[in-house]
Amino acid sequence: MPPSALDRLNRLNLTYPMQFQIQNPASGTPELATHCGVLEFVADEGYIHMPGRLMARLGVQEEGMVLVRSVKLPTATYVKLRPHTTDFLGVSHHKELLEYNFRKFQCLTAGETIAVAEGDRRFYLDLLEARPADAVCTIDTDCEVDFAPPLDYVEPPPRAPAAALAADGTPRFTGVAARMDGKPVEMPAAAAPVGRQGEQPRRPAAQFTGVAVRMDGKPVEMPPPPPTPSPAAAGAGVPGAPKRKIRFDAPKEIGSGASKSTGTAEKGASKEQDKRFTGTQYSLKD
Repeated sequence: MPPSALDRLNRLNLTYPMQFQIQNPASGTPELATHCGVLEFVADEGYIHMPGRLMARLGVQEEGMVLVRSVKLPTATYVKLRPHTTDFLGVSHHKELLEYNFRKFQCLTAGETIAVAEGDRRFYLDLLEARPADAVCTIDTDCEVDFAPPLDYVEPPPRAPAAALAADGTPRFTGVAARMDGKPVEMPAAAAPVGRQGEQPRRPAAQFTGVAVRMDGKPVEMPPPPPTPSPAAAGAGVPGAPKRKIRFDAPKEIGSGASKSTGTAEKGASKEQDKRFTGTQYSLKD
């Protein structure tokens, strides 16, 4: 601003920092205004120097006429910003980036666009909302900052529920299967659920009841059937089976005259043993 503006402001006893409202009277929209501070009073008389973003917002060209008014703005407590590109979401230190760049903006007005820089990169942000007023001061304040989705942000397509997805993540077929020849469609069996709750007891494999045939036409050698146990072996150990008594005869001596008496004595002894024996007898002849 020119030095004469400083003299006029000093006579008005204004408080610092000085804040101004700038309007374009030729725009036809008096409510369209922006706000800023002052850097120094060294401009030529009758001229002020404005940032390009403020001139673009007001639609002012060089050598144009503007209306400057001194105002006192409330301190900012909340602002909502909207990035122009999703590249701003990749910045890991938004807080430090905004604190450093907001030192250049003494005032913020809802509806304008500001630029923040990180090295050689510049990010443009739209100021969608400000509290407690549409125009606020950003000096010495703890301000809450919120972000809206960027302008080029595209919502991801909705994903199908987990029940409608196959193991590889592709959607399952939910239509009706039909064959061109009219025959019934054999649908695969549903897979058993994984986990302890899905464990099912294994069923014994069914015995093969078909006919065995070799590809070379030779006869098939079937394994022999298991041997059938004898009636004695089958009845042994079975509850209720009848017991069988079997005699063990002593060997006879050939040509001996005492064989009869010996046989008679052994016969009597054998009978006595039969009476005392209470178990089950078996014969080796069977």
